[in-house]
Amino acid sequence: MIIWIDGSNGVGKSCVAEELAKVFKNENAEYIESDLYWMKWMGENPAKTLAGMFPYHNKYFLKEFRNDLEVQIHLEKMLIVSMSLVDKLCKAELLDYFEARQIPMMHVILEASKDTIKLRIKNDDIRNPEIQRQQMEKVGWQVEYLNKNYLEAIRVSTENKNIEEIVDEIKNSIEKMS
Repeated sequence: MIIWIDGSNGVGKSCVAEELAKVFKNENAEYIESDLYWMKWMGENPAKTLAGMFPYHNKYFLKEFRNDLEVQIHLEKMLIVSMSLVDKLCKAELLDYFEARQIPMMHVILEASKDTIKLRIKNDDIRNPEIQRQQMEKVGWQVEYLNKNYLEAIRVSTENKNIEEIVDEIKNSIEKMS
């Protein structure tokens, strides 16, 4: 099973996915942080990076990432993947691909107001100021893309909720699906 934790930059995907993996540790859950995977991949494949400077629209990265996910699936792991699926290539290379192979999936989009997301990015001291600026500029179109293109996804508001409340809401959805 793949649980996609999706949303715009700064909405809290990584924190939620990591905590969710802890909740499901007895279910052989594996947390996969696509940003870390992307950074490693860029270092190993600098020429292919030119095909798309962000993971969500680099066809080479998406295919290799998908292949690695398949290996984990065959090991019967519950994959909890943190990734912004904000490009049609993500849908084709990841969501549609696994759906065609009848891999059970749950697509969860974390939401908050654009102002809240921008404030979270601004207050995140892990991001340097230039990355913060770039990510804040993307919030609007990413939120719009997710709202327009994934009508079937489970929406979870992160507005005025702590991480435990968000994870519990997703956990309940997963248990209903099982």
